[in-house]
Amino acid sequence: GIRSQLEGLLEGGITDEQFKAMRLGLSHSLSRYKLKFSPDKVDTMIIQAIGLLDELDKEINTYAMRVKEWYGWHYPEMAKIVTDTIGYSRVVLKVGTREHFRTMDLSSIIEDDTIEQTVKETAEISMGTELAQMDIDNIQSLASEVVKMSEYRAELNAYLFNRMQAIAPNLTCMV
Repeated sequence: GIRSQLEGLLEGGITDEQFKAMRLGLSHSLSRYKLKFSPDKVDTMIIQAIGLLDELDKEINTYAMRVKEWYGWHYPEMAKIVTDTIGYSRVVLKVGTREHFRTMDLSSIIEDDTIEQTVKETAEISMGTELAQMDIDNIQSLASEVVKMSEYRAELNAYLFNRMQAIAPNLTCMV
């Protein structure tokens, strides 16, 4: 009703050009308001987080596989003993060359004492080749990236869980 009677309601008379500019400005303001308070905007953040989680999983798996292959030349038996990819990368990051296994305390990484003892014993009789310090540095750098990405993935997962709890608690509970 207001739109059809607007010219009569406004005093002082407006030209058609001013009227068009006013309508354009009003429509832009209304569109900005709708975009700012769009309920779909929260869904977009959740969708982006899920997509990023999927990509992180792929990257972590690719990098962790590369760490196992690369460090496997030095200590091939460890891949069968330490099956957790993140734990494997943490061990490589902490220990370096297999000569250091005997003196390292791996209880913060490997919770099972028998597995830790097996890793240390096997390191002493390993059939792997020797690696230069430059090789170990590169392998540890890659292992560091695996650990960092897995920590970020855990943070992102917690963020996603909190967002889903706020937006759709029933769906989150069912999932």
